[in-house]
Amino acid sequence: MTRAAASGRWRWLVAGVALLVLAGCGGIPSSSAPQVVRSIRDSPTASIAPRIVPQPGAGPDELVREFVQAGVDADAGHSKSRQFLTTAAARRWQDNQTVVLDETNFSDPAISGDSATVTVTGRRVGQLDANGVFAPILKGMGTGDQETFNFSLTRSSGQWRIDQLQPGVLVSAAAFTTAFHQRQLFFFDSAQRILVPDLRYTPLQGGTLASWLLAQLVAGPRAELAQTLVNEVPSQVGKPTVQPGNPMTVEMPGTAQLDASGRNGLAAQLAFTLGQVQYSGGELELTDNGKAVRVPAAPSITFSIADFNAVSPDSVVPGVVPYWVHNGAVVDSKGVPLPNALGQARNLSSVALRRNSVAANGSGDSLLAAGLTAEGQLLIGSARGLTPVALRQAATSRPDWRPFSDDVWLGAGVHGGIYRVTAGQPPSPVSISSQVGPLPAGRVVALRISSDGERIAIVLRGAEGGGSAWVGSVVTSGSDVRIDSLEPITPPSLAVTDLAWADPTKLLLVAAAPGAEARMWQVFSDGSMLDEMSNVGLPGPPTSITASQQQPPLVSAANAIWAYNSGSWSSISGTDSTVPGSNPVYAP
Repeated sequence: MTRAAASGRWRWLVAGVALLVLAGCGGIPSSSAPQVVRSIRDSPTASIAPRIVPQPGAGPDELVREFVQAGVDADAGHSKSRQFLTTAAARRWQDNQTVVLDETNFSDPAISGDSATVTVTGRRVGQLDANGVFAPILKGMGTGDQETFNFSLTRSSGQWRIDQLQPGVLVSAAAFTTAFHQRQLFFFDSAQRILVPDLRYTPLQGGTLASWLLAQLVAGPRAELAQTLVNEVPSQVGKPTVQPGNPMTVEMPGTAQLDASGRNGLAAQLAFTLGQVQYSGGELELTDNGKAVRVPAAPSITFSIADFNAVSPDSVVPGVVPYWVHNGAVVDSKGVPLPNALGQARNLSSVALRRNSVAANGSGDSLLAAGLTAEGQLLIGSARGLTPVALRQAATSRPDWRPFSDDVWLGAGVHGGIYRVTAGQPPSPVSISSQVGPLPAGRVVALRISSDGERIAIVLRGAEGGGSAWVGSVVTSGSDVRIDSLEPITPPSLAVTDLAWADPTKLLLVAAAPGAEARMWQVFSDGSMLDEMSNVGLPGPPTSITASQQQPPLVSAANAIWAYNSGSWSSISGTDSTVPGSNPVYAP
């Protein structure tokens, strides 16, 4: 670990965040899960349980400490935190944002009679809005400038209470890691084929978690996914409620008026979203004005996740086979050139492969292919032959097939351009919009589309040479396809060169911190939980990466292919002998 990296971005303690893997919602298996190299250890904040009531005789600084510690106990309106405030301050205080600081430093109190002032300082690493949506700080290695939060206190009847404070809840990084949990809301993709997870964070548990999840589901997906995801929650009259039990009862006004498809869709969203709440039996029941609503897909009046396996996020992840490029040709998992046109090529630098659904006979001949030559020429076709495509601008990234479609996407040109290409048709530029304004000048040097087809991740390399990871939503409207809400998710000091989707919400990166060699990193699609992984076993820094659910990540390093298992890298051969190659790819 370099000193620059160690003093930079706060590292999320992955083991401390309870990432719930639902039945039917897989990710990287535990046998090959990336291991965190650095973490927050032995933090006093993480080990101290918050006191939920002010202690009699507490001094001003102690009271502010207890108030900050109580902030992780997010009951309705932070009522426990408000006990530390005066009556007037409790009415005024706005708690709709949670500010995460690398650490919380408390000043000694400045006391004057019955008044006192205490300041809390720290560097912001991110914040949560009222809906649990995380926004990272993208400065340096991911920590903002030093901030100061002022607390004015008054003493009444011998007890100190906070009378003036800034809006928001303050949470230290360690306390956030310990108390907050990653949750997922589930909405349908634009074609209503599968469920797509939307990440949120909350410290709530049990019945309050169930109510919070239901409220977030009713509110809909986060803003950047609102144009691409579908919510089956009806426009109801009245307030939806949830009652934990066996079964868990969800009262949803208006559901009786939904058609069979709508009831099935709503039930699927509820089953996967509320499946994160620990309750007996795993069954749910849907009611409208107290009357049970029948879900056609379920065999009885109750339903569960098992009734909707066909729309599980895992349902779009078939068995995959690794391939890579060696000596300009495509080779199989044993390093043997394919016995077709792909294996006979001599000038490929990278390739994207997918199984031809019409001829999915399990052989290499059923592969559709999009290859890039060492000269930057795009080729599209199949294992039987590839046809050159005339790009309007020179290619800058290896290609990627868009799921559920017959088009290939890749970066091209020096101004962040992305093109999609369908065999037999001229390349079409993809329109891009971003909440951060015009994209910085640079090239798209890596591009990957998530398995559900609803998100795209790119590496944009600026004029200074460093690359950052960006994520946007893929919006389909008739024949038009565009990228919306493209935003950076990694700090500028982290030089990213390649990326791959490990599952519908997690990305693996090839990146280097200042002064360090490249290694694999992980980050979620909202920019949370950025952390570096071990390079143990690699003969040198990785240069390219591929990943797939339930499969070990693969990288190329020192002109050979390596697999990540149990926290370290080894040759994909499973032996001490290396397998030469570059740019590995998993093909369904």
